[in-house]
Amino acid sequence: MKSRDVSGEIIESCLMFYAKKHIPGIWRSGSSRKQSSPSTIPSESEQRELLETVIANLPLQKSSSATSTTSTRFLFGLLRAANILNASESCRSALEMKIGSQLDQATLDDLLIPSYSYLNETLYDVNCVERILGYFLDGLQSEENRETTTSTSRSPPLMLVGKLIDGYLSEIASDANLKPEKFYNLAISLPDQARLFDDGLYRAVDIYLKAHSWIPEAEREKICGVLDCQKLTLEACTHAAQNERLPLRAVVQVLFFEQLQLRHAIAGTLLSAEGAPQEAGRASGIRQEEETEGEGEGSGSATWRVAVRENQVLRLDMDSMRTRVHQLERECSTMKKVIENIDKKGPAGGWKGSLTRKFGCKFKTQVCDSHEQTVVDARKARQHHHRQ
Repeated sequence: MKSRDVSGEIIESCLMFYAKKHIPGIWRSGSSRKQSSPSTIPSESEQRELLETVIANLPLQKSSSATSTTSTRFLFGLLRAANILNASESCRSALEMKIGSQLDQATLDDLLIPSYSYLNETLYDVNCVERILGYFLDGLQSEENRETTTSTSRSPPLMLVGKLIDGYLSEIASDANLKPEKFYNLAISLPDQARLFDDGLYRAVDIYLKAHSWIPEAEREKICGVLDCQKLTLEACTHAAQNERLPLRAVVQVLFFEQLQLRHAIAGTLLSAEGAPQEAGRASGIRQEEETEGEGEGSGSATWRVAVRENQVLRLDMDSMRTRVHQLERECSTMKKVIENIDKKGPAGGWKGSLTRKFGCKFKTQVCDSHEQTVVDARKARQHHHRQ
């Protein structure tokens, strides 16, 4: 078939059919797929030779979108069979590289590869998934280097793999034999662009800390260092702020960004609300003129009174918003002072080094200062507008 330049998809389909017929255990749902009868099952050495031949003849290019899901599931079946039959290292590496080229088409069930080697203490083969993920990232980087223009948008395959790895981390986090450094290395292997939000990663961290309550405080702080609190939703921040399993410094970081999100939301509402009275005044003036022209002075004055009442209600809402913003500013300033005091404490106080150096916190305290300056500039602009 290769000598006649048959397409790689047809060759791959033929190899899939041949392998599932002659190699037992390729598909997990073996009862629903036709297998060879017991009398015709080849020996283990023959299966290993056949498996290596099939893998060696697989096309290198990625499968088309129409058959990629089935092809990826088949490749993972070959990988499990290769581990059971103890295939050669080069054979498994070629298969892992092939899987890595289309990892975005895999499912969580595909990644749950059992660990067949006595050298691995974990239930699932985490090292194998790390290698497959490395091949995927290398291929993605090569594609970006070949592009003439740099794109700032997030890659859909990378986003799919980020969600897949977060689910895999949540699945393996409860394994008592999973070392902290192994969990940490797999969690940080993805770039920041792979996750729009860190809620899935936070769930995996929470499961790991719950299942490994005996690890020391330093290891717990390192595990929490994989989180970017700026990418946690408000629901995740609320849960983390009440999570007793998290270290104290991680809780302080979460509380800081939770307050910051609330301040941004309230400040945005305040700015939009302050523009509403001016729009209401102009609209009421237009309505007053129309009513005066059509119905006389009596109806125009009534419309004006309604507009005045609306402006009064909006002004009360604005005053309430200002009060709440001032309260949040004071709370934020208090938190800044607490963080600065923690950083200044030496070994006698129980802390060493700065907040960002010790725990890998990814926020900057000057965020509050820049936000306060933005609010001051907005107030000056409004005062200048009123004077005009």
